[in-house]
Order: sequence, then C-alpha cells, then structure tokens
Amino acid sequence: MDLHTRPAAGRGSRLAQVARILVVEDEPNNLELALRIVRHAGHEATVATDGYAALELAREQRPQLILLDLQLPKLDGWAVVKRLRKESWAKDVPIVAVSASASPGDESKAIEAGCTEFLSKPYYPATLRDVLNRYLVAA
Repeated sequence: MDLHTRPAAGRGSRLAQVARILVVEDEPNNLELALRIVRHAGHEATVATDGYAALELAREQRPQLILLDLQLPKLDGWAVVKRLRKESWAKDVPIVAVSASASPGDESKAIEAGCTEFLSKPYYPATLRDVLNRYLVAA
C-alpha cells in the first residue's frame, strides 16, 4: 500500500498512517460528518457523490480505503463494489458499505458483494474512527 507515515498526535512515538480515503456519499450532512471524522483522524479524503464518479476517482487515485454509500444516484453502491472487486489493484482495498436503509440481510449481502464491512446510518463518530483504526493505523 502507498501510505505516508507521520508522527501520531498524542503520547509516544507511535507512527500513524496517512491514507487516501475515497468517501462516496450523496447526502450532504452524512458527507460532512464522514469528512470531518476522516480528516480529524489525519487522513486525506476525496469525495464522489455518485457511482460513476466513485469508479473514476477510485481508478485514478487508488485509495487505501473506500467508504461507500449503497444508495447512490446514477450507479448504486452495489454495482460499484462489484466492478471494483474485478480490478486487480482493488481486490484487497477495504470497502466499507454505509447505508441508511439497512434491512435484514443487507450486511451479509454487502459482504457477499465484496464489501469488507457494513455500517448502518446513522453511526456514531467513534464507530467510524474504530473502522479507520482497524484498517489504517499502524500498531
């Protein structure tokens, strides 16, 4: 993975990873919250507001993690994740599905489609921070 290292804020000499994260979200309030959390954690964020833009930006920037809303205009998140998983560079990139319309079975459906993890909206900021730490912070 192409990550930059920098000293982590806080105590000790632990290094944190500065990662490129693609945030794919069409709802402005949810987008603002996700961006605030991602940037506060010290990561770089790129935004796509529809599925086609998500595919284009993912191919151009090759992010280390993708936060993917499943209900998107033009091309939904389900189609985005399926297309990305067919590309060799994206096979191991964590893709975190995010959805407000979580019905029974959506989490397992998202995992089967190729997502690494599933978050229901609304989520607590600490929950998203935990996800970022799980996939991006050096131990």
